[in-house]
Amino acid sequence: MFNKRKALNPSRKLNEIKIKMAYLEWYKKRCKAKEIGYYDSYKNHLSESDRDVTKYKKFLTNYWKDLVEEAEKKPQKEGKFIQLTWLFAGTNYRRMVEPLEIAEYYRTHGNRNYEALRSEHYRLLEKWQKEDADRPTGPPSNKKKKEVAGALTEDSCFWAKVEEAIISCELWMAPTSSALEKQSSRECLIDFEKYVMEQIKNYAVSPEIFLRESSFMKWWGMYQNTASNRSLIDFMRNSRNVQYEKGRLFYLVYADIGKILMKWNFI
Repeated sequence: MFNKRKALNPSRKLNEIKIKMAYLEWYKKRCKAKEIGYYDSYKNHLSESDRDVTKYKKFLTNYWKDLVEEAEKKPQKEGKFIQLTWLFAGTNYRRMVEPLEIAEYYRTHGNRNYEALRSEHYRLLEKWQKEDADRPTGPPSNKKKKEVAGALTEDSCFWAKVEEAIISCELWMAPTSSALEKQSSRECLIDFEKYVMEQIKNYAVSPEIFLRESSFMKWWGMYQNTASNRSLIDFMRNSRNVQYEKGRLFYLVYADIGKILMKWNFI
């Protein structure tokens, strides 16, 4: 819980938060170099540094839980001021740390539906961020495309959706699953395909999801022969993730259309 000393010196606390976040950023880059990504590395606890991350995660989570709780208690106007001041830091925290929370949750075999049990402080941080960004959405900017290589995945529950898609894939393929389970699983998988392609088109996912040892690639390996979304199939089978990381996806996706238009003298 906040005390007066914390409330009077928020900048000092923010500096401490930045140091902890910098360590997680270093950890993220280290994992990427191993072709696994920080989500799966932490989930599998492959090294000592994976275990070290737990203490940083705990510190950051306790801090933001307290801050969100304190902000909620204040009148709307004052609470809004806190949200705006800390919004950028809170969004970075949520996008960096919630995947670690999800990794811990699915590390235990049999766990399902993380989003139904999601911590309230994550929900509120996301709600405030969306309210602040309440404006018409358009295509991703050139700046966003250029910076996607180092960006965090915008949907901090992305990995929970991946884990649920893997479970749905297993249920759909299992000979012991009932007809109802198979139908429900198939519908979930089709929805997930659509969701993933929307995230890709909006440059909203980190290219790290395409690393060789990631859970997303595990799902794709299980599902690719029965996938139904043509755009996603084209993206994955033609290794368009390489162009995606360079911010050049739009040109490559529409290159063939351009050739057709040129052939018929439309351009």
